[in-house]
Formats: sequence, structure tokens, C-alpha cells
Amino acid sequence: MQTTIERELWKNDKVMLPFLLSEEKLNKKEASSIDLFEKGLEADIKKNDTIEIAVEKIVKMALAAEFGPSLLTSPGSRAMINTISYGILHDAELRKQVLLIVDRFAK
Repeated sequence: MQTTIERELWKNDKVMLPFLLSEEKLNKKEASSIDLFEKGLEADIKKNDTIEIAVEKIVKMALAAEFGPSLLTSPGSRAMINTISYGILHDAELRKQVLLIVDRFAK
């Protein structure tokens, strides 16, 4: 059996950084998710975290804020977190956004 892998460029219609920098207006659900995300990052991100650890923490916090913490304990969540983290770490623009987020929230 032959497997075919298709690559598709994902273009997000919303970039997280403008929301975190309060440059755009949010609806109530988005504002609630962002608030939960920010509070979680303030508590969890440390200045001495490696970028890999920081990215994983950001991904976990984003997933928990958007879909609920139970998602992180579900089967397959580890693979999803690793895939998302890998994508962020290997994209220059996303990596730069992570560094800005870490700089803002790390203690």
C-alpha cells in the first residue's frame, strides 16, 4: 500500500500576536479565551525555559484555552502537541512570535 502525502499551505485568517498586543477588537468568546491563555502563560512560562519547552507550553495553553483542558488528556493529544510545536519551531515568523510572547509573559 502506497501512502501519498499532500502538503497544503495553511493560511490563518487570524494572527495571534495582534490580539495579544490589543491591536484588534475581540468578541466575548475570543476575549475569554485570550484572557485564559494569558493568565496561564503568566503562571507557566519562565525566562529560563528553552524555546522548545516554551513552544510546548504555549501550544498546550492555547489548546486548553480554546477547547478545554480535557483535550490535553485525550488519546493522541501528545502527537498533536508535538506536530503543532514542530511546525512553530520550523517557521521563522511563528518562532519570532513565540519569542515575543515569551518576552511578554515570562517571569
